[in-house]
Amino acid sequence: MSLFLTKIEIDYETSHKNGLRDTHDWHRWAWECFPDRPEAKRDFLTRLDDTGRGFRFLIQSAAPSTKPMQSPTDSFETKEIPESFLQHPIYRFSLLANPTVKRVVRDEAGNRKKNGQREPISKREDLLEWISKKAAKHGFTVDLETLQTIPRPRQFFTKRSSKDAIRHHGTHTATEFTGTLRVTDPAAFFLAATRGIGSAKAFGFGMLCLSLT
Repeated sequence: MSLFLTKIEIDYETSHKNGLRDTHDWHRWAWECFPDRPEAKRDFLTRLDDTGRGFRFLIQSAAPSTKPMQSPTDSFETKEIPESFLQHPIYRFSLLANPTVKRVVRDEAGNRKKNGQREPISKREDLLEWISKKAAKHGFTVDLETLQTIPRPRQFFTKRSSKDAIRHHGTHTATEFTGTLRVTDPAAFFLAATRGIGSAKAFGFGMLCLSLT
């Protein structure tokens, strides 16, 4: 499976001119990198970072991306990730995630509803439990002693439904996890690295940013 990493760096003024005001706007803009695919399922992950001078927008995809309109040519860079890169046993990693826990919701009669309610996780001990469970599920372990949990500002977004003109507002609570991971199940780890971890992947969460130690 081929993987491509695209980096777009734009200043605040350019992002404003492109109407990039929240995570849903960036999600919409990411689709401009893959034109002529209106019915395709999303097969890419994204991540947005504020650099202090502007924004760095990363896109990891299964197909090469195309420079979106109004993006400065010198700010767009894409390259193929060698298949061998995901075959190492140890990595430094950074994961921007939307950690949540599903709470049980009951009706007036006390019966458990089918769909529970997701609540954000903020306490460090709960965040460590969350990342440990995700790691076990996705074929790796993390060094909890050196792991950093970095709170990020809440991310607000507005989305217009395709079925009506009503605008829907939402919020994501973001935490960045950084540290060292060790691969225990290469197949499961490969899926995590290519498909992402956790919820809200369409809004810039879940991409494992890896580097060799």
